[in-house]
Amino acid sequence: MLAWVFASFVLPSFGWRGLFWLGGLLPLTLSAVLFLRLPESPRFLAHHHARWPELIKQLGRMSRPVAAGTAFIDSREQDVSEDAGVRALFQQGRARDTIALWCACFMCLLAVYSAFSWLPTMLANEGLSASVAGSGLTAYNLGGVCGALLCAVAITRYGSRWPLAVCCAGGAASAFILQGVNPTESTNLLIFGLGVHGLFVTTVQCIMYSLCAHVYPTNIRATGTAATLAFGRLGAILSAFAGAAVITAGGASGYLTMLGLAMVCVLIALWMVRHQIPPIRAVAGSIQATARP
Repeated sequence: MLAWVFASFVLPSFGWRGLFWLGGLLPLTLSAVLFLRLPESPRFLAHHHARWPELIKQLGRMSRPVAAGTAFIDSREQDVSEDAGVRALFQQGRARDTIALWCACFMCLLAVYSAFSWLPTMLANEGLSASVAGSGLTAYNLGGVCGALLCAVAITRYGSRWPLAVCCAGGAASAFILQGVNPTESTNLLIFGLGVHGLFVTTVQCIMYSLCAHVYPTNIRATGTAATLAFGRLGAILSAFAGAAVITAGGASGYLTMLGLAMVCVLIALWMVRHQIPPIRAVAGSIQATARP
């Protein structure tokens, strides 16, 4: 949402090369800050004996103090395979979840990047001005910010299955309903509807990161999440071609139908994931601390 504001100040003064330099330096700076300041997860530290003192300090900062010399046992992941490659994503009953996550991420990123790439074009083709078309994309992103925060709260209370299902269904339904809105006669309603659609769709994209982190054990969490997102990027690449073809052939109606059908596929795929995030009240302390003899 802020990128166009940033670019509007940089481009007139420094040109596109200056924009690229700043756009590259900011992530590099952030990576250094994260490397120095971002703590490791307690579960990762519990698996490395040499880093238990670091875990004890971290738990203290989290208002979970334990005595010095405490030993840690991860009861949830004691039987995890040592294999940390892609093959491990399909072992020990994880094949179904892996395939479902890959399909969900593929279709979700197809929908998200179709909006990012083609939503302004679709609105412009319907006779709206460039500023109004830009407002539609802004509303889409703003809805995603609000939706991710609301869904995070819902997941802590109800777990991930139903909140994700509601968001997928809402994303599909909002896309289908928007087909009945006349862009020129009900512009404000259209912009609001795009914000609602972005709320549901972008929320699903955000929460899938957390779902991946829950589905896979610590030793393959990075591999599982990266593989899911890599497969999802294929959907993002496809959106560049699918959006153009659908808008050319079917206009706004065809475009919205594609978004709706994509979210129906995401709903089916995520519903097939067995290891959903449980409600926070149902999570017992699976990292157990025991005093050394």
